[in-house]
Amino acid sequence: MEAPRVRVFRVEGMDCADCARKVEGTLRSVPGVVRAEVSFQSGKAYLHLEVPGAEREAERALASLGYRLRPAGEETRGLAGPWRWALLTGGLLLLALLASFLLPVWAGWGYTLAALAGVYPLARRAVAGLRQNPFSMQALVTVATLGAILIGAYAEAAVVVFLFLVGEVLEAYSIAQARRALFALGELLPRRAYRLREDGVEELPLEALEVGDRVRVPPGERVPADGVVLAGEALVEEAPFTGEPLPQRRGAGDGVYGGSLVVEGSLELRVERRPREGFLAEMERLAEEALLRKAQAERLVDAFARRYTPAVLVLAAFVALVLPLFRGDFLGHAYKALALLLISCPCALVVSVPAAIAAGVARGARVGVLFKSGAALERLAGVRHLALDKTGTLTLGRPRLVRVLPLEIGKEQALALAKAVAQGSSHPLARALREVGSGALEAEGYRSEPGVGSFAQVKGAEVGLVRPEAVTLPKFLRSQVQALGEEGMSLALLVRSGEPLALFAFQDEPRPEAREALLDFRALGLKPLLLTGDREAAALALARALGLAPEEVRAGLSPVEKLRLVEVLSREGGVAMVGDGVNDAPALARATVGLAVAEGTEAALKAADVALLSLAALPRAFRLSRRTLAVVRQNVALALGLKALFLLSTLLGLTGLWPAVLADNGALVLVTLNSLRLLWVRV
Repeated sequence: MEAPRVRVFRVEGMDCADCARKVEGTLRSVPGVVRAEVSFQSGKAYLHLEVPGAEREAERALASLGYRLRPAGEETRGLAGPWRWALLTGGLLLLALLASFLLPVWAGWGYTLAALAGVYPLARRAVAGLRQNPFSMQALVTVATLGAILIGAYAEAAVVVFLFLVGEVLEAYSIAQARRALFALGELLPRRAYRLREDGVEELPLEALEVGDRVRVPPGERVPADGVVLAGEALVEEAPFTGEPLPQRRGAGDGVYGGSLVVEGSLELRVERRPREGFLAEMERLAEEALLRKAQAERLVDAFARRYTPAVLVLAAFVALVLPLFRGDFLGHAYKALALLLISCPCALVVSVPAAIAAGVARGARVGVLFKSGAALERLAGVRHLALDKTGTLTLGRPRLVRVLPLEIGKEQALALAKAVAQGSSHPLARALREVGSGALEAEGYRSEPGVGSFAQVKGAEVGLVRPEAVTLPKFLRSQVQALGEEGMSLALLVRSGEPLALFAFQDEPRPEAREALLDFRALGLKPLLLTGDREAAALALARALGLAPEEVRAGLSPVEKLRLVEVLSREGGVAMVGDGVNDAPALARATVGLAVAEGTEAALKAADVALLSLAALPRAFRLSRRTLAVVRQNVALALGLKALFLLSTLLGLTGLWPAVLADNGALVLVTLNSLRLLWVRV
């Protein structure tokens, strides 16, 4: 059976979390739609289709509710929200106000006409979505408006519906701005590129670039696509990807991201990925996927909101139907009940968490932190332990030759022989030897012995690069090997026909940002712990260089031992595990939050909850997570506080219909704007 096709659509008219639930429920009931996921934050629907043409049925189903399904690539045209109905209602309300001075007898009819004109689109949407949610805000406003007309509060009915429509327009506008801000990374790509041809330079549209094309990027221009530098040297600003404010020097052999800015110098590069399929697109895709996965706080707020609305509706029914039996004043109590209906909508509360989480995920993408879910962003704020892998995480993962100790031959000859053998090996130490500037001799008959080393025939003799422990060493050489090993160096012995010729010492250098990152971790109250399968001497040498105490190091660990240690830390306040290798994957998956360096293996990246573009981005991830949770708390307090205030003031008779609408829409706009602050916060 053919697997369902996944198609992405933009949903127009979806401007609240309640709308998203309604849209998702409708789409799931469409024949041919196997699965539907709707993200209010991104304004998109992800449909898993098994029947050709099912998307047309989905379009018709949503159209009946007042929503429009559009392909994700189409641009939104015009203003968002029901602005036409708001203008019409406002105009009629103004005419009714004038009539109240000039022709008072017609004023009531004028207010009624304004109220009915404004409530019409709301009533239509409420009726269309009655099965999905009988207590939608549109339904509540419709009932409140019609009820106000029935009890003779014509002017207030018109003001209520007008304020609600204006609120919906402002809400739709702020949400549209938020969505544009969330996914504005794609706008970093230039509109044109300069492709190099045999007969010169050709300027062409960005979409015409193909993988393998050679392009030139002059100073002041943005890189058109992900690529590798072939020639030239330049200072490149990568702040939108890594969060690093200072331009980085890039030259031949370096990779560059599409959308980065060449500040000084120029580059010639080979396109590695099409412009719209590069790293920027990947960042946006990860952000969108993260928004589909709810955080724990969001689930709790949703559960509360589902109980809050029926509870306030019961209270409204009590005020309207029971209290008049004891206290009289039926119209006065009916008025209070109508105001309570408006207060019962939990829109601001429901939006308070996903809006903040969405802004946090988007901000993370701009500072080199790619969260795969809102839950990961939330959990990271609570961890107290930080487990760090050594090789490739705290170090560069590229050993460098730092010392040559010739024994029977000269240094240059030793390097030439070693490079000859290294040509046939993929070992990291062999790669380090190949990078040394000295020339290599001709060699043949390459072979390797696991656990011993690599060998080749050079000038008729077998030459090898072996582990010092694999051969019997003279006493003086054993002491040298021991001393270098205690300094944390990796060693390779050059032998010819079994005779030691030279000893090579290599060192995997710490990442330049590692020491500063560890200081940041301590300032954040985290307890760092270095976990490595490497020798204890090498681990302690790195710890000394980075300012870690010996008790903060665990060396010689197998992947299973790493996993068990992470499990213990998970129970003792939560642990964030940072790694980059295949052997780190089990621990990354088991940790409270797993973070993988983007340069690492695919297995590590898949197992992790968060991808980091550099180690410097790790402290930013923690700060961003904590600030996002702080904004979530502010939003919830604001939404609940305003609801409680107007609930009490309405019961006391201090406020009426239009302040209730103003409070609801005002709270919605406020929590959205408060969340948007995260898009520009410094982390």
